[in-house]
Amino acid sequence: MDFISWRKRELHKGKFFINDGILNQDLWYKAPVKVLFLMKEAYESSVETAQEWALNEYLASKTLGEIGKPMWWSTAQWLDGINKLITTGEVQPFDEHYKSDLKVEEAFQSCAIINIKKSAGKSSSTTDDLTKYVDCDWDLLLDQIKKINPDLIICGATYPLIASKLVSPEKSAEWFYQAEGYCFVDFWHPSNLWPYKVKYYSLLSALKQSKEIWEPKR
Repeated sequence: MDFISWRKRELHKGKFFINDGILNQDLWYKAPVKVLFLMKEAYESSVETAQEWALNEYLASKTLGEIGKPMWWSTAQWLDGINKLITTGEVQPFDEHYKSDLKVEEAFQSCAIINIKKSAGKSSSTTDDLTKYVDCDWDLLLDQIKKINPDLIICGATYPLIASKLVSPEKSAEWFYQAEGYCFVDFWHPSNLWPYKVKYYSLLSALKQSKEIWEPKR
């Protein structure tokens, strides 16, 4: 992805810019389902950091334990559940030992993560601010999605922000929309404070109901 040109847009000039994308290319190509998470924003918490960085490279360089954020554990649990849903045809029980399960780590590394707001990220932004970035960058965001070419796009509380940009989105199942040749899931952000199990079973149950629509035909 040409992030150099992206940075040059007026909205991003002089602001801290964070790249994103596929975490581990090899695991991405081997994954039973190529899942892209469409998130809101990443941010640099230290005011002393001058060197810009890439979210996907950062996440790929560490274990989930080293990262230490509950939202990424949620993401990994969902990915592991999606892989098992594809291989078994059923929603598998929530893995109580997820923190020691290497398959959960591997599942996490096989995904792609992109943010709609790539500069001046904060721990929380207003809907108006996020919408400004969607309006400015939708052409590039859609191009990034197309280049990644996922089987499934899980929107972490971002679908309402992009819905008006999609051409003729069709609701085909619970939380499930088809548009632009892709399958979008309108779901909670993984940092949502519902218990891990609630989030896991809610997403996986919805995906099982719509499995015939989004399951990769390979």
